[in-house]
Amino acid sequence: MKKILAAVLSLAMALSLASCNKKPAESGTVTSGASSAPIASKKQNSTHATTQHPNPADKYVKHKIEKITIPGFTDDDGEQIEEEEVEFHLPEVLIKSTYADSINKEISKAFDGYKAEFKKDGATDCGGSEYIAYLVKDEILSLVFIELGPNDTNDYHVYNIDIKTGEKVDNARIAKYAGVSSIRKAAMDALAALYNTDENENFKIKDYKVVKDNGEPLDEEERAVEKSFSEKYLNDNMMVGLTDEGKIFFISEAETGAGAFFLMYDEKGKFLYDEDNPCRVGYIYEDDDEEDGDEGDEGDEDLPDDED
Repeated sequence: MKKILAAVLSLAMALSLASCNKKPAESGTVTSGASSAPIASKKQNSTHATTQHPNPADKYVKHKIEKITIPGFTDDDGEQIEEEEVEFHLPEVLIKSTYADSINKEISKAFDGYKAEFKKDGATDCGGSEYIAYLVKDEILSLVFIELGPNDTNDYHVYNIDIKTGEKVDNARIAKYAGVSSIRKAAMDALAALYNTDENENFKIKDYKVVKDNGEPLDEEERAVEKSFSEKYLNDNMMVGLTDEGKIFFISEAETGAGAFFLMYDEKGKFLYDEDNPCRVGYIYEDDDEEDGDEGDEGDEDLPDDED
């Protein structure tokens, strides 16, 4: 059992993501690199999260659960993998508009792609899906659709919708609503706050640079962390939305010496891809240490296996 932020940062920044090769976001979508390992090799041990209800966004977003059964197989090491049922938690936008229709079609097309992969290969790189839905005063709906990938990677798709018109809300309006004059500057400050949380002992940031007490030059991983603050990743066109409190949130790619990953966080650096987020719909994972009989650190929170 680990504290959520410490686990996310230590995993994503220092440990198991060497095989991840993600690409930058395009049109509100982040796409991760594929893995040849079938997702069936990973046990989900999941239950449907119920903490998200009641959520005001529910009147505009219908929750659908689709299931695909993965047949058993023998992996490359000769281990027999049992048959497994994968759940996809899919949002359907109930607003009547061309933009809302395009969102629903895009999500439906993604799921059809998963089914086609399973039918053809008996496996897929996607191990299910989740979503987070925020509603701001019956004015703006921010929907984040999350595809769960291999090696602790996730693909994020962000949609901001005007409830009254059904039209897409652009980043400029998101920033204005949240009282942010510069998305890039706000994102830089938020990411620095995320790195500087008390639970993170890996890196400390000052003026968007890694601070080293011993005065030694930065290593490869530390130089990569500093790249996370570059305009390539944090800019006015990056993925943003509004929380249910009307605060801006960010999703950005962060580089490390071990690879690249994505984090979703608010303007104060609070990690939002959290099983305690009441607006999140998806899985709750059992901790691997608990399965092995390890009680872990008393009082710490569980980390979902599929965070980036």
